[in-house]
Amino acid sequence: MKVFKGKIWAAIGSLMDHAAGTASTAKAASSAAAVPDRALLADIEAAVERCTGGGGAGGDDRHVHEILFLVSNAPGAITFLSRRITARLEAARAPAAALRSLLLVHRLLRAGDRYFEQDLRGLWASRDLRVDAPRCSCSPLAAGTSYFGAGAAVATGACAFVHGYSAYLEERMQWVINQAGNLEPARPPPNHDGGGKPPPPPSSSSSSHDADAETLLFKLAMCQKLLDLAIQLLPDNNTSACAAARSAFGIVLRESFKVYDAFTEGLDAVLLRSRSLAGLSKPLRVSAHEILKKACTQTPDLKEFYHKCKRSSASKSLEYPLVRVVTPAQAAAVEMMLPMPIPEEDDGQEAEPQAEAEAGDGGGSPFARKMETTISTVWVEFEEDEKLIPGDDHSWSPEPKS
Repeated sequence: MKVFKGKIWAAIGSLMDHAAGTASTAKAASSAAAVPDRALLADIEAAVERCTGGGGAGGDDRHVHEILFLVSNAPGAITFLSRRITARLEAARAPAAALRSLLLVHRLLRAGDRYFEQDLRGLWASRDLRVDAPRCSCSPLAAGTSYFGAGAAVATGACAFVHGYSAYLEERMQWVINQAGNLEPARPPPNHDGGGKPPPPPSSSSSSHDADAETLLFKLAMCQKLLDLAIQLLPDNNTSACAAARSAFGIVLRESFKVYDAFTEGLDAVLLRSRSLAGLSKPLRVSAHEILKKACTQTPDLKEFYHKCKRSSASKSLEYPLVRVVTPAQAAAVEMMLPMPIPEEDDGQEAEPQAEAEAGDGGGSPFARKMETTISTVWVEFEEDEKLIPGDDHSWSPEPKS
């Protein structure tokens, strides 16, 4: 009997040791899979070099898809990729080299699938991927190259274009490509009223109405930010001497079309549903006013921006949207439909105008100041045979004795 029990315990121990060994082997295999192979990392670094080297233009489609294929074979390879691009960008001293690194990030952001895009944006949020403009020398991409904003010259030289493109990418990282192929803001709208405390829970209908309006206004504000940065990147015809600058501006221009379409759709909703905005909270009404006021100045600049882009030979074949200029009269008409904000504190607001009115009368009006009157009572004693009779002057006088 003892021998039988010993065999059972030995068998159980053997099974437990086998299970533990299997688990450790699986854990080691998974950890090894999380760390990319050195040969794969070397291939990724070589592909980045081909895209950002002196002979490239930020990577054509073939090189970009090569990088995406290499990264898809190992889960941790995208982190390595992001850090390598960041290192090359920070080490760049020439504007053209920095521009090619930024352009590669932009191309990867557009060409990758939804999961790659999400991971790349997550690495940007954690600062593993940085698209800050480096401290490059201000040598021009080509002799005589200058860059102009909408309506006025805002910067000159290649460094200005690199810094503007870097700012555009910083804002572009907050957008995603939806299933329809259009750009939309990735960040959810804030759920607070701006005072640091969540607003009180409204009724179900009011809550749904406020949430829809908040999402719409957030999207419109994000569209205006990205369009502003796109307008400032307008180069002159000499940019054709640099392939990277030409490619970067072409991508920005095409993306601005989709952003403007989203802006127009949302702006129509604001103008058509202006009566429904009257029931919104004061911060949302203020946001709507600011968006409309900004549209009055931005839409003419955007129209002029597209008009200048059409003159260049590289952008003539594109289908430009028809920009509808928002006029101050339209913005004022929408604002008139909304209730005027009531000041929270109006103590003393009416006393001052009243005092000014009193000072302006100069004492000419007898009722300009409040007069105090006192009534004095006089007791008069009459003799018994004296009577009061009415006088001719409608006053009372004592009747004389006979």
